[in-house]
Amino acid sequence: MAKKKKFPTEGYLYAFDLSMSCTGLVIFDITTLNPVKIMSTETNDKLEHGERLNVFREEWSKVIKEYTPTEVTIERGFSRFNTSTQVIYRVHGVCNELFSSYPQTYYPPKSVKEAILKGDASKAKVRERIEKEYPDLNFNNEDESDAFAVGLTHLIKTKRLIWKK
Repeated sequence: MAKKKKFPTEGYLYAFDLSMSCTGLVIFDITTLNPVKIMSTETNDKLEHGERLNVFREEWSKVIKEYTPTEVTIERGFSRFNTSTQVIYRVHGVCNELFSSYPQTYYPPKSVKEAILKGDASKAKVRERIEKEYPDLNFNNEDESDAFAVGLTHLIKTKRLIWKK
């Protein structure tokens, strides 16, 4: 018989929508299941890749000191163009290494949309559905709303949050 996986009942869930130009991060309090921080980190495209990756590492390192993570969830990347795919996976590498002490779960974009609304929903429709449920949220960009959706997906899939589509 398979052993039921235990998830933390307190601490913070970090939910990422990773990108080389602007990464969305939403931190959920696992006890209340509410977001405690919604942010995005932008990098200057004139910087070298290593410098841009360092921007992410520095920002996330500051946040870890304030909100110690207990688990991490990330939207899985997808391959479209070889060069851009290779670059985005560098961001994934920095994230995976920095949060290596915590369980990490990846979700494909279609699974995120399916958990919130339906698999072929647009990002705008997913965001509208989230904002209907959480009217006080203020997303500064699509990266933040995508990260929020990734976090919600994890809470739904781990059966900690009951969600009505």
